[in-house]
Amino acid sequence: MRILLASDTYPPVLGGLELHVQQLGSELARRGHQVDVATLAGAAGPQIQRDGSVTVFRLAGWSKVLGALYADPNRPFHPTIPDPGIVAALAAIIRDRRVEIVHAHSWILYSLLPILPSRQTVLVATMHDYGLVCPKKTLVFRSGNLCSGPRFEKCVACAKEQYGPVRSLALTSGLSIMRSLRGRVERYIAVSDAVAQGCSDIVRPGRPQIEIIPPFLPDAAFASASVVRPDFVPQRGDYFLFAGALTHNKGLSVLMEAWRGLVPTVPLVLAGLRRPDTPNRFPRGVIVAENVPHADVLRAWAHCLAAIVPSTWPDPHPLVAMEAMAAGRPVVASAVGGLVDIVKDGNTGFLVQPGNVRELRSALQRLLDNPALCARMGEAGRRSAGRFAKEVVVQRVEDVYHDAISARTQRHRGTRSYEGERK
Repeated sequence: MRILLASDTYPPVLGGLELHVQQLGSELARRGHQVDVATLAGAAGPQIQRDGSVTVFRLAGWSKVLGALYADPNRPFHPTIPDPGIVAALAAIIRDRRVEIVHAHSWILYSLLPILPSRQTVLVATMHDYGLVCPKKTLVFRSGNLCSGPRFEKCVACAKEQYGPVRSLALTSGLSIMRSLRGRVERYIAVSDAVAQGCSDIVRPGRPQIEIIPPFLPDAAFASASVVRPDFVPQRGDYFLFAGALTHNKGLSVLMEAWRGLVPTVPLVLAGLRRPDTPNRFPRGVIVAENVPHADVLRAWAHCLAAIVPSTWPDPHPLVAMEAMAAGRPVVASAVGGLVDIVKDGNTGFLVQPGNVRELRSALQRLLDNPALCARMGEAGRRSAGRFAKEVVVQRVEDVYHDAISARTQRHRGTRSYEGERK
């Protein structure tokens, strides 16, 4: 198949979505498909690059004028309406590369809806978050509770706290305007049951239901303790490990408070990405490493006592929990979002109430006090992580592609048959 993966951002931008798109493209190319990636150009501007066997088109459309509004110019986001410049660039790539499947990730989908589907090309979309129904992409109302459902005035007021009044109105208006075109997507994929439920109203009656397919893990994630410890972790002894954005909604403040009450104290390593609300100071005994290469994070999982994923929002499907399990480590996580799909409470780790310091500390203390329990849960996690192996997951993605092409073919045959009968 000739496949185009479309994403707002792509490595070197770091994040779960970006890694997923990169790894999926590489694996699809290894399986013999022609794979290209279309993504928004960062501060360096438009260009064409090679990433292994994949061609990466970095595109700059009209929305590049928003560059001054981005918190990070190298991490742009697509608006919630079509960008005429991006639409034209995508149409040219699809035509010139004779693309059969376009697989969209994130809001760049909105520049694909005006031109797809066509007789030659079908459109598939993976929802990595709640961005098709929520301008903040979090499905969290400003009070911190799970949103009861989108409503225009409510969304504008809520998103204003994140974007400011002008961008909030623009993004929410775009979601409302484009709602009628979402049926042009042939197949929707969600990374977790939580995302599928949160975005369930995007599927029109009579269309296929949302397919739940998690991201997959690279072979390197299934590492053993024989790999060398990376430089940013303690070179001997135990440590707890957190990896992800160093931000409030990842439960950072809850984690700090829970960790401070452990006896005996063991180092806490935070491998993360700085955000506007990242603390400037951390307690003694906390090791903070920013912008760590993904390969080093994978090696760090193999030596930690346990992974901690204390998200306070419905985190769609944190890759870090899967990575830790694949490395044979127990996971202590919040019972929220996609984490309930990953961690089996009492078997591969512990699920605790989000934001509950006492529960989080108790779970960590149990693992600290019981090495045998750690080992048992870690081994159970390694076995469970097999469902995230690339051979399993990518085959499911390919099956969705084949189903989408088959549905398009049958629809066009039906149209020709009907036209023939009329004649």
